[in-house]
Amino acid sequence: EVPSGRFAGLAVVIDPGSGGDRDGPRPYVLTEGRHARRLSLVDFATPVTALSHVRVPRSFNGRNPQARRDLASTLRNHTHGLMPPPPATRRDEPPPAPDDEVGRLRQELREHACHACPDREDHARWAERWFKLDRDARTLRRRIEQRTNTIARQFDRVCEVLTALGYLADDAKAGRTQSRVTERGQVLMRIYNEMDLVVAEALRTGLWDGLGPADLAAVLAALVFESRRPDDAAQPPLPGGRVRDVLAEMVRLWSELEALEHDHHLDQLREPDLGFCWAAWHWAEGAELDDVLAGSELAAGDFVRWMKQVLDLADQVADAAGGGPLRRTAREAAGRLRRGVVAYSSLSE
Repeated sequence: EVPSGRFAGLAVVIDPGSGGDRDGPRPYVLTEGRHARRLSLVDFATPVTALSHVRVPRSFNGRNPQARRDLASTLRNHTHGLMPPPPATRRDEPPPAPDDEVGRLRQELREHACHACPDREDHARWAERWFKLDRDARTLRRRIEQRTNTIARQFDRVCEVLTALGYLADDAKAGRTQSRVTERGQVLMRIYNEMDLVVAEALRTGLWDGLGPADLAAVLAALVFESRRPDDAAQPPLPGGRVRDVLAEMVRLWSELEALEHDHHLDQLREPDLGFCWAAWHWAEGAELDDVLAGSELAAGDFVRWMKQVLDLADQVADAAGGGPLRRTAREAAGRLRRGVVAYSSLSE
């Protein structure tokens, strides 16, 4: 029995509506007046219990008028005489005095100025709808603000990392703190690679000083290549000599930068991949294409594509290295790489 509201009276429950709604259960019912509606907590001032059971056809559709008429007729027939008539009371008979907290609250509800309003339940449903829509609007507004500020937060974190490394410096002007690019940052501006921080730190620390052209090509290949081999694959072949030590130092340098980014909630640097170092070294040493491909297990198209990226990074290193010996080494390495199919593909583009 629905005790009050627009749909007060007997009703059969089609769906209990207890699927985890934040506003409580919202049962889907059919009333004696053939209204199929979902009710809410405001329709029940007191707890209710099942009076009886009615079989609901599996094919029942609340939008079908005939189905509603049939089920409402079944409801009336099944509940005929089930509910006793309410006892007659005199209007001048005083209400019973509340003897507990619940009774006191009910008494206050009856004495409220809105209790006698004929549209009270409609107003309550509209108020409930307003609060729900207001809560949904606040949720959407919060999501929009979070997504809108994502790029700005990411930019601020990148600036914090660059400031910690000395590529940016705080500069107070007109009462505001701004970031300016340092001399070290000028070098970083010349590098366009996803591993730009590793490149800039290697230049700053002189890690690549003293390398030959082919050795430099090998270490630069670790910063551009991304292999498709599984993580448990065997270690790729590497050139001998000082290249191995420099590659190990580059991996250590990457781990330090990766830890710094992690402290600032960033994840932009990938680990250097050594899978193309041997091929780049042999190509810079003047090896034939067939010999390089046979030892690298790369297709000719993939080899050319990766080699052009190594060549581009070598040119960037030459521009950023200043006027020292590393600049000449990078220029010579680029010249050695720019030959054969690599040079032809560059000219065709």
